[in-house]
Amino acid sequence: MPDRHDEPLDALRTPVTPLAPDPGFASALRHRLMQATNPPTRKEPSVSTNVSNRPRNGVHHGDVSYITLSVPDLARGQAFYGHVLGWRFSPGSGRHGAQVDDVVPMIGMWEGDQPDGGTVGGAVLGFRVDDINAAVAAVRAHGGVVNDPHREPYAIAAEGRDNQGIPFYLHEMPSPESRPDTGHPWNGEIEGDISYLTMVAPDLGAAQTFYGAVVGWTFNTGRAGGAQVNGVAPQIGITTRPEAGPATPGVIMCYRVDDLAAAAHRVRDAGGRANEITRRPYGLESLCADDQDIPFYLHQF
Repeated sequence: MPDRHDEPLDALRTPVTPLAPDPGFASALRHRLMQATNPPTRKEPSVSTNVSNRPRNGVHHGDVSYITLSVPDLARGQAFYGHVLGWRFSPGSGRHGAQVDDVVPMIGMWEGDQPDGGTVGGAVLGFRVDDINAAVAAVRAHGGVVNDPHREPYAIAAEGRDNQGIPFYLHEMPSPESRPDTGHPWNGEIEGDISYLTMVAPDLGAAQTFYGAVVGWTFNTGRAGGAQVNGVAPQIGITTRPEAGPATPGVIMCYRVDDLAAAAHRVRDAGGRANEITRRPYGLESLCADDQDIPFYLHQF
């Protein structure tokens, strides 16, 4: 009989030494496991709710605090984006609205007129402000229109339109904890998050003046007819000549996906359109439109 210490399987009896995983990978894996094992409750979250410690309503003055995605048909919108991006929904404040669970920033899908009147097909941005009275005064001083501030359960809010007719919201709310470093804090962390926002404005200079005065934005001038907003979350660019259709004032959403080829297939399968995938300096991109003809981009980083 061989000596016990010479048995080949003895190596399996040695103590296991745990290895510390990459913190970013561990955080993302933990979030995905929580999503898979804990289905969301069917209760509308407050606007200030955090999901897995991810600030969903901005952190700093000028960040995007909320997005309303306005669609002609709510049920079709839920079916399309649920299929393409895996979005799950909780009831909204009325039968014409629904809240998108877990994505950053927080998104509500809405069917019908906007609170300040008129119908918008596409996104309406809310902006976090430190002093809503000062922001309202700046809107009116720079050619925009805005309602008087009023208290909502989640914030002191006001609705308005800028000096080029683009609708927006202002939100003054308590500051959350500092934004965690998760690898891609400016461009979405998980599939379905907002990866970028493209604001379409007929007059670039007028847009820079207005938003610089109201929410303190500063800019990096890009190619002709375009500018990048500095230091806001998520990242925002302003253009006068969008790739996505006519230069209609408004906002074009961009969404992060894990597998762009598979996501583009889901877009077409759900009745939308997806252009060929293009490689950009920041990753892969496809210009798409949903089954109600609302344009958007998909990004894989």
